[in-house]
Amino acid sequence: MSGLMVEMSQLHLVGVALGAGLGAVCRAALDRTVTHRVGLTRLPWATLVVNVVGSFILGFVLGWSARVGVGASVDQAESARTLELIIGVGFAGGLTTFSTFSWESWSLIRESRGRGMLVYAALTIGLGLAAVALGTAAGRALG
Repeated sequence: MSGLMVEMSQLHLVGVALGAGLGAVCRAALDRTVTHRVGLTRLPWATLVVNVVGSFILGFVLGWSARVGVGASVDQAESARTLELIIGVGFAGGLTTFSTFSWESWSLIRESRGRGMLVYAALTIGLGLAAVALGTAAGRALG
């Protein structure tokens, strides 16, 4: 992710798996919370929220890792890379969902709601980019 080359060990794989599992559980909880608060609407707000939150988290961990990696020892760089894998690949990967975004976009098209699909896609991409930029800046500031 950040360009640091750390061999992925079995422990890394276990960490990614645990992070992904926790991310998926958080996704389900966040999806349920957003749907409960917003209700069923024309746009899939729950998926939008999880993808934007996940973008922020990924930006944060990569921004933090990049900042920590400047002048870091090999051990510090490996630790930062491990967190990238567990939080970035695992947790954020388990939390976010491109496939659901794609399915919901396709469903909007099939339901003749092309304008809604364009709004949903623009919001997802625009807010996702803003969230990853904000997360990166926050991570670098705290790194």
